[in-house]
Amino acid sequence: MTGPRVALVLNPSSRRAPAARRAVESACAAAGLGRPLVLETTVEQPGPDQARYAVSQGVGRVVVAGGDGTARLVAGALAGAAPIAADHAAVVTLGVVPVGTANLFARSARLPLSDLAAAARLAVTGPGRPTDLGRALLLDAVGAGEEHPFLVVTGLGHDAATLAAVRPAQKARVRWLAYFWPGLRRLLRPGHPLTLTGDGRPVDAGPLWSLLAVNAARLPGGARVVPGAGLDDGLLHLVLVSPDGPIGWIRVARTGLSTRRHHPPDHPALRYRTAREVVVRSDVPVPAQVDGDVVHHVVEARVRLEPAALSVAR
Repeated sequence: MTGPRVALVLNPSSRRAPAARRAVESACAAAGLGRPLVLETTVEQPGPDQARYAVSQGVGRVVVAGGDGTARLVAGALAGAAPIAADHAAVVTLGVVPVGTANLFARSARLPLSDLAAAARLAVTGPGRPTDLGRALLLDAVGAGEEHPFLVVTGLGHDAATLAAVRPAQKARVRWLAYFWPGLRRLLRPGHPLTLTGDGRPVDAGPLWSLLAVNAARLPGGARVVPGAGLDDGLLHLVLVSPDGPIGWIRVARTGLSTRRHHPPDHPALRYRTAREVVVRSDVPVPAQVDGDVVHHVVEARVRLEPAALSVAR
């Protein structure tokens, strides 16, 4: 008797989790794949253990139904257990059914957002495409910390502080709009003096409102963090955000909403660089965020990209 061919790592805290489970079960049945192995996450086991167990059971595809946090943790475990090889048929493919708040990875990968049935069909039967994965080692003042996988972005500074200020109850009620007011209150805060190196070369940064190390990201409403960035381009896209007053923020907004296919020219408010690895240091502790999950008291971040580390149905 053969084991399950698809595993579903399900975050039960999502209000759409039951519907996502039914959609994945229906997609598996329609494709003749049998019932999926369903593994729910918990606070103590938020996804990596479930992904590794699924791989140990011989599944060919792991579908995650959750938000960006659950997706990145499962992706990090799968990349470690089954890196891209010449024989793509031997690689465990990751499928994503987005039922989180912002769903930034799903937006970047152009996955269905509102149609769970379509998202489940793609996650279960869609072809796996090579996809880059980021990893961020975040250290505090005594050198303690851990490495965090990410699919979308690692940010340091007021970007992370904004996410930390969002109240869970408000996030559950109004979803991604909950980020609006905390962000607005921080727009005119002074920047952090950060020291940067990209691929071993110094980057002239100056005080930054935020530094973003982006794999690829689309925001709600169609705004793009980095025009032209792709999930399979093998590059970290560094965004140095340092607006000087309201005029600078207008420039930032216009760039994010533009239709450009490539980075626009540098502007004092918004500068772009690319690298495979970046090291960021701060004289004082600053908050960081990894795909929306906040880590406090960071004085050093070592962020790197693993090109084509994953096979993702998209």
